[in-house]
Amino acid sequence: DTPFAVSNVKRTDKRRSPSPPFTTSTMQQEASRKLNMTPRRTMAIAQQLYEGVDITGEGTVGLITYMRTDSLRISDEAQAAARSFIESRYGAAYRPETPKQYKSRSATAAQDAHEAIRPSSVTLTPEQVKGDLTGEQYRLYRLIWSRFLASQMSNAVYDSVSVDIAAGEHTFRASASSLKFAGYTAVYEESRDDDKEDKEPALPELQPGEVMTLDGFEPGQHFTQPPARY
Repeated sequence: DTPFAVSNVKRTDKRRSPSPPFTTSTMQQEASRKLNMTPRRTMAIAQQLYEGVDITGEGTVGLITYMRTDSLRISDEAQAAARSFIESRYGAAYRPETPKQYKSRSATAAQDAHEAIRPSSVTLTPEQVKGDLTGEQYRLYRLIWSRFLASQMSNAVYDSVSVDIAAGEHTFRASASSLKFAGYTAVYEESRDDDKEDKEPALPELQPGEVMTLDGFEPGQHFTQPPARY
């Protein structure tokens, strides 16, 4: 029988950074999640893209850099080309002011001999070469190309709203977020095993002091979950 009223509305901008470009292991994981490819199949297709494909008007072209690497390093030339491409295709707002750098956890000189997996030329878009590739080659090339380009783009910005609703001694909280600036998500979003986290329903415009009507209660019981699989 207690009245429910909005006690606090908090709005913040949340920024999300892009994922780094692919290493061998992260490429295998994403290809498994997004393309349903086994690690062995992924490496076989990547080998074909690395060794070269006949591209109309170009001859045989190696489309990606070496696919066995645990380095996140990107050459200055590739970075400059990506930044120029981002600005021309998406606009200056999508290109960060300073180039994004990524460091491997164990970046010794020996391990850092290769770059991260990236397209050999960012201007060879997946759409351009689609006609010369098999279905699997195209899907994996598009994944590698998109991940690399996104890694050099601006952060995505979300409008995050948190509403506290008071009833007697109790406080209930509802939160939601909506995309404000797409940033790197215009090109690529990493898939996760727990993709439910972003699917929050939108909240109406609420003001502090606004009285609310209780429609009903939905009791829920939650159990401790085991750690996510490796």
